[in-house]
Amino acid sequence: MIGECEVQIIEILDDSFYPGICRAVLEDYYNQKHYFIDKIPVLAGVHVDEIFKLPFVGYIRVEVINDLGDAFEINMEKLDDIESEKGCYRFVVSKEKIRCCDTCCRG
Repeated sequence: MIGECEVQIIEILDDSFYPGICRAVLEDYYNQKHYFIDKIPVLAGVHVDEIFKLPFVGYIRVEVINDLGDAFEINMEKLDDIESEKGCYRFVVSKEKIRCCDTCCRG
């Protein structure tokens, strides 16, 4: 299944050029925080001029690779090649953090 994982945009690092760069955090199922730096539209789903207050809820496209009951194991590498600052692509997150989107899901 393809979906989107909720993250919090916590910092705009550079908005002097398009598309700009931001930092986001994902809190996983085990309450560990994972940080990401990427283009604002990739992590936030909007342009920088649409972010009025931080933290801002963003979504990263993910592949759900395993249903663990009350959590999903997800992979961020396949769709947009997003990795955490520590180089991780796979995470376990609560199901509430995952949503299906019209542009990602079929059926």
